[in-house]
Amino acid sequence: MKLSEIARRIGAQLKGGEVEIRDIAEIEKASSGEITFLSNPKYLAALKKTKASAVIVPEGLDAPIPSLVCKNPYLGFAKAISLFREPPPRPGDGISPLSSLDDPAGIAENAAVAAFVFAGKGVKIGAGTAVMPHVFIGDGARIGENCFIYPNVTIREKVIIGNNVIIHSGSVIGSDGYGYVAADGAHKKIPQAGNVVIEDNVEIGANVCIDRAALSSTLIGEGTKIDNLVHIAHNVRVGKHCLILGQTGIAGSSVIGDYTTLASQSGVSGHLKIGKHVTVAARGGVIKDLPDGVIVSGFPARDHRQTLKAQAAAARLPKILEMFRKIKGESNG
Repeated sequence: MKLSEIARRIGAQLKGGEVEIRDIAEIEKASSGEITFLSNPKYLAALKKTKASAVIVPEGLDAPIPSLVCKNPYLGFAKAISLFREPPPRPGDGISPLSSLDDPAGIAENAAVAAFVFAGKGVKIGAGTAVMPHVFIGDGARIGENCFIYPNVTIREKVIIGNNVIIHSGSVIGSDGYGYVAADGAHKKIPQAGNVVIEDNVEIGANVCIDRAALSSTLIGEGTKIDNLVHIAHNVRVGKHCLILGQTGIAGSSVIGDYTTLASQSGVSGHLKIGKHVTVAARGGVIKDLPDGVIVSGFPARDHRQTLKAQAAAARLPKILEMFRKIKGESNG
């Protein structure tokens, strides 16, 4: 594919000569005939050494090889990948005879349902959606259009999934919330009679558990992206376009504002309200409400600058203790 054609298709400006591109690769591994990208300045040295024939770069950067200039080079790179890589394999349109569907009439004509899928009563699956083998879909669940459900996903009863949603293998959507009441010396289960609602353009990683609400809905807002190994408890409401990274846990009935990032291994206690555009750094533990726009870290989570100061002070404690002992010894002497 000619570099000018790639520029046209990803919305970039071509600088330098025309070259033929056969593949795409990382900057340190690329070879002749391949295109790479640079968005992080720390890779500038690698750009000088790369064997790639072309590079996708941000505005204002002069590259030593032909380049495609993008306002957002990482986005340009993402678009370019689709030009050289096949999409994930999907079953052919239609219903496999090896699937088990209680109501086949609820499946759109050009949906794809693979072998060993089970779908209960009243299940609806929209046009263009692909459901891979060994997926369980409970009674009354609804899946929108152009979704991709990977193998071994469990979608429990009454779950509602919007359009263009991706759910990776091993995830459980609509598992029972963790609700019990103490009575007569034992813990009695509180029925979890609600559901989960996943809005449009959400992606859910592998082995994610999203619990159903006790009465209403656990909600994942439009455009939110959830990494692997995340637990979202019952009655939680996650806003639009949030980023929730691996091994994060959100306890019951908390509300997460739009465009908030919860970094890896962070945790949110129950019944809290987290504002919009908030960032919780990795391993941050949130135990109180947070206003819009703050960046917090540590446990308990507090302003990130305060956490850094506290860590710096803690690192000096051994020296301070040594000085204190010396002063005490001299005074005793």
